[in-house]
Amino acid sequence: MSGNGQLKINIGCGLSGVAGWYNIDNSPTILLSRIPFAQKLFRLPQWPPNIHRRDVRKGLHFGDGSVDCIYSSHTFEHFTWKESLYIARECFRVLKPGGVFRIVVPDLQRVVRDYLKDPSDHASQVFLDRLSLNHNLHDWIHPGSNHSQMFDERSLGHLFREAGFAKPQVKMFMQSEIPDIGDVELAVRKDESLYMEACRTPR
Repeated sequence: MSGNGQLKINIGCGLSGVAGWYNIDNSPTILLSRIPFAQKLFRLPQWPPNIHRRDVRKGLHFGDGSVDCIYSSHTFEHFTWKESLYIARECFRVLKPGGVFRIVVPDLQRVVRDYLKDPSDHASQVFLDRLSLNHNLHDWIHPGSNHSQMFDERSLGHLFREAGFAKPQVKMFMQSEIPDIGDVELAVRKDESLYMEACRTPR
């Protein structure tokens, strides 16, 4: 919990373990990196101690209505549609009434727009590379290596609504109902991302 007693969840945090947040990532290298000889032997990243290894596809281990806000950046595109809907519904379940759920994903519409404007002969290959939909053995080592789906404003809004959030809204970088959004929002993602959030209201 943060200093003011709020429970804030950061799903798919990567190496950015933010103080005051419950940081979750599912990389198998997290546990290995905490074994001193393994971390050096395999040249693993040094995961901060405040990052918890959890597979959110198996649910969120928080009580109903116990969480103040949930943030997830560049994570939901790595789930299948079925998985992402289950996780979004879990987020709805654990949020308090009025709690905020914010998702940041690569913006498919922007990728398509760039492709259509690209006059080069290899524009199609650049487009496919940016989609990162080619799963391979590397996914076993690093589950977030490639994408399982892509979102635009309509499909991401549909995910929110199917999960129970009545009024999802497109936001800009750093524009949020989460007061300390600057703690978790990374500027490096700003020019490629779609931002959307909603507040939990009773069903």
